Amino acid sequence: MILKYSDNPFKQILGITFYNKKNIFLFTIISIFAVFQYEFGEIFDFEPMTLPVVPVTILGGALAIFLGFRNNSAYDRWWEARKVWGGIVNASRTFGVMICTFSSTHFSKGKVKDKEILAWRKELITRHIGWLYALIMHLRKQNNWDDLEKYLSKKEVEQIRKIHNKPTQLLHKQSEELQNAFEKDMIENFRHMELANVIKEFYSLQGMAERIKGTIFPYYYNYFTSVFLWLFVTCLPFSLVTDMSWSAIPMSIAISFVFTILEKSGAVTEDPFEGRAADTPITTITRNIEIDLLEMIKSDTIPAPIEPTIGRFGVKYLD
Repeated sequence: MILKYSDNPFKQILGITFYNKKNIFLFTIISIFAVFQYEFGEIFDFEPMTLPVVPVTILGGALAIFLGFRNNSAYDRWWEARKVWGGIVNASRTFGVMICTFSSTHFSKGKVKDKEILAWRKELITRHIGWLYALIMHLRKQNNWDDLEKYLSKKEVEQIRKIHNKPTQLLHKQSEELQNAFEKDMIENFRHMELANVIKEFYSLQGMAERIKGTIFPYYYNYFTSVFLWLFVTCLPFSLVTDMSWSAIPMSIAISFVFTILEKSGAVTEDPFEGRAADTPITTITRNIEIDLLEMIKSDTIPAPIEPTIGRFGVKYLD
């Protein structure tokens, strides 16, 4: 998630130009061609090609409608993704508190020792952190096992390597451990049900994230938006040149740039889990949850929060 662009205006302009250099180059070539063939048509003895302003204006209006719909829908997907991970934050903290306070030697009447309770709490908390990183891997289609190997046993890592949906399997394992704890009288019936409800909520939140990831934005909106955009960009300088002459070049480039930036912002925002600078910062959110949960079990190895990354041209963002 981009926090801010550089404080240096020169770097801002340079960065925007660099990341859109291909489009700016094409706008410039089209505009220069339109003006040159209009200004020097008589010299080369051919009729200059021009377009009336009204049809191009109508096309621009239609394009604006497509861009508006697409950007609104893309932002809804991005915001829903952020709400899903906000729900994961709240549910994870609730789960951690319940694990640490619901389990007790009281219910077993001395059959379960404090040491076993503490080991059980640590196992479920660390496996939940493993679930968070497994969910990131699942959404980004990555194979980074370092974080999982820190929090899961070698046996569990080997078991889930061959499984398609790894976070689902880890939640299933959590449910089994809750059942085992109930049968050993480490937790009583009501508390077992409450913890099971939290696992159910994790399944729901994971399903929401998978729905966002797996639902492809309607192809015809992407396709026709791109077609209308480049049709508009191509026609624009030929409609401006009759009234603006050489001034049509910078004006055409500026108008075309505005429309393409709107199109690009929608394209980037519609997939919020890809790990790009503009996406939902699920790695940073997960690290914050990790710190909270490890502090609950008084772990000796608590990682530091993830600091914002300073990218090219001074862009500050969170992963």
